[in-house]
Amino acid sequence: MKPPHLPPNEARTTAAVNGMDTVRRRPGGRSARVQATVFEAIFQLLAEEGYERLSMAAIAERAGVHETSLYRRWKTKEQLILAAINRRVAQGIPVPDTGALHSDLVAVAQSLQLFLQSRVGQVLFQTAVATLHVPELRAFRQEHWRQRRAYLQILFERAIARGELSPQVDSQLLLETLSGVVYMRLFVANEPVDETLPERVVELLLSGVNNRLPSE
Repeated sequence: MKPPHLPPNEARTTAAVNGMDTVRRRPGGRSARVQATVFEAIFQLLAEEGYERLSMAAIAERAGVHETSLYRRWKTKEQLILAAINRRVAQGIPVPDTGALHSDLVAVAQSLQLFLQSRVGQVLFQTAVATLHVPELRAFRQEHWRQRRAYLQILFERAIARGELSPQVDSQLLLETLSGVVYMRLFVANEPVDETLPERVVELLLSGVNNRLPSE
């Protein structure tokens, strides 16, 4: 079917609006691609050069963008690195919704284990250890963990709503303990980690939580 005939002025207006709509859509897609390229450049450079030698100029050069473009969105190197880490961690360790706290926590532990064994996970852990002495990064590490807790808090809110968990349970401590076991096995004890570890850890944690709940 042919489009309806429009007066010249209206036709030009319609074309202009369509063109503006196209322009609006394009930057979003391009912006996401550029951001992904910049974040990937960060992980590559962290692996090759380490945090101390990482600079906005080096990131821009590796990503093929102007350094001023980075500063327009992220004021400091630390802000940019935090954004990259938060994005990659959210992708690698998503919030599950299995319908039960037990299986939700198992899924989180499985994702964490796989992520920490990945190339990016190894790089980020090594960077965290290597920069413990950098005061400027202390606040950024705290902010990253705060955002992760808030991101995963919905798991415990759902469990409380379903009656699986008491509101008095320290969900932050539960999450830290779950994560700590995985970190301990992989990076401290250097012991073998198999696919049964997440299930065993969650069962141990929840059995302890349930044993402390007041009887009805």
